[in-house]
Amino acid sequence: MSRPTSQLAPAIATYIAAANAGDASAVVECFAEEANVFDEGQHQVGRAAIARWMEDTGRRYQPKVQILDVQQRTGKVLVNNLVSGSFPGSPLELRYTFRLNERGQIVRLDISP
Repeated sequence: MSRPTSQLAPAIATYIAAANAGDASAVVECFAEEANVFDEGQHQVGRAAIARWMEDTGRRYQPKVQILDVQQRTGKVLVNNLVSGSFPGSPLELRYTFRLNERGQIVRLDISP
């Protein structure tokens, strides 16, 4: 049986590893310039906004992601995770829905329960 991370595109695997390490600069490198992140009811558009979001989220919650399942769909990758940290209800199961561009960069990430 393969590990879920073996099913991930390099940008997604790098994003999760960098996020778990709290490395906002490495996280941002996974995204296209015009990328969009939707989390906690807010959109972050562009690398600078995504970097601020990542730094703020890390500071407030210290999140750690454990991949539970990966599903490939047309045009997107669904990653079900167990996310733990210093937030109410931790740990929570959250779905990360990724969309990649033709260069393999993340162009959209939606985080939802």
